Amino acid sequence: MDPVLLEAFGLDPDVLHLNHGAYGVAPVAVRQAAAGWRHRADRNPHRFNRVELGGLVAAARERAAGFLGVDPSRAAWVRNVSEGVSAVLGSLALRAGDELVTSTHGYGAVRVALRHHAARAGARVIEAAFPVGATDDEIVAAYASACSGRTRLVVIDRITSPTATVVPVAAVTAAVGPGVPVLVDAAHAPGQLPDDIAALGADHWIGNLHKWAYTPRGSAILWSRPGATVTPTVLSWRLEEGYPGSFDFPGTWDSAGWLAAADGLAYWAALGGWDAVAAHSALVTEGQAQVAGALGVTLERLPLTPAPAMRLVPLPDGVLTSADQVDPFYEALSQQRVEVAPVCFDGAGYLRIAAAPYNTAGDYDRLAAAVRELLSRGAARSARR
Repeated sequence: MDPVLLEAFGLDPDVLHLNHGAYGVAPVAVRQAAAGWRHRADRNPHRFNRVELGGLVAAARERAAGFLGVDPSRAAWVRNVSEGVSAVLGSLALRAGDELVTSTHGYGAVRVALRHHAARAGARVIEAAFPVGATDDEIVAAYASACSGRTRLVVIDRITSPTATVVPVAAVTAAVGPGVPVLVDAAHAPGQLPDDIAALGADHWIGNLHKWAYTPRGSAILWSRPGATVTPTVLSWRLEEGYPGSFDFPGTWDSAGWLAAADGLAYWAALGGWDAVAAHSALVTEGQAQVAGALGVTLERLPLTPAPAMRLVPLPDGVLTSADQVDPFYEALSQQRVEVAPVCFDGAGYLRIAAAPYNTAGDYDRLAAAVRELLSRGAARSARR
């Protein structure tokens, strides 16, 4: 790991950090900027919240919208993708027999929200199934076949969380047909993919800035096309302002992360912007090959279009064949001070690895050695079937 950038990001140098995509981390300078906003707010909390905060939050939202290339009037602050999804679902008039479509690669918390809202209305959740390594045509066909005349919302992951696959959203949106609302879960996209968001053809798009754009946690943007009606999950004083102003004040809370988001976006640019993303992509591609070679596994049948800074590495046959084996495997690695994401998908085990600014080529050798040690000493044998 790069010691200078580890210090810049405030990370424990004794831990191998290979899972930036899970929760992200704001650089120390960005965290200090957020702390400065908290200090300012607490010097005169009444005036800050009553008079100053509204304009500051709106200005921060405009900066985030500029980074994403969207109209600020169609960009609403939310604290994470889960909150944005809940706002969209809460704004749907679901009825018995309606269907909500997602995929088998969808993020777990989003699927929880879909099932909850479907159950309340007597609706159903339909999952489009496609394997790891599916072609774009296969992904599009899976979504299209999952839709019907009863479909009221289609949720498409721009980058799938468990399998680090870039999904052809525009093609899927075109395939599901007109009149079917589409929501893009873009949790991993900001700072990784230079998308033209409006051109994807979706009705809603939600992206976290705190993963790959280096903002404080709790800063995400919900974009909705003109004419789409969305109500925030928290109904508070500014509800009558409509979209997006009604999202700016979810009651009294710590808005420092939103106000410091511009600092995170500036840090992303200072590190090299899209050139840095290309470098991370090259690094994680090399790291994927290093780990696979050390474990003696093949890289065939993996995502054809992987996330720029994330990759899957298959685990040897028989390791992580069921979901209940994932946590023990993670704990065994974490006890070795290795942070990475074990995944079980369709009965096969993988490691989802990442490359962030502080990672170096040697990190993947260290990961491979840690996994080989687990397998050789039998610590992972209990996770086999």
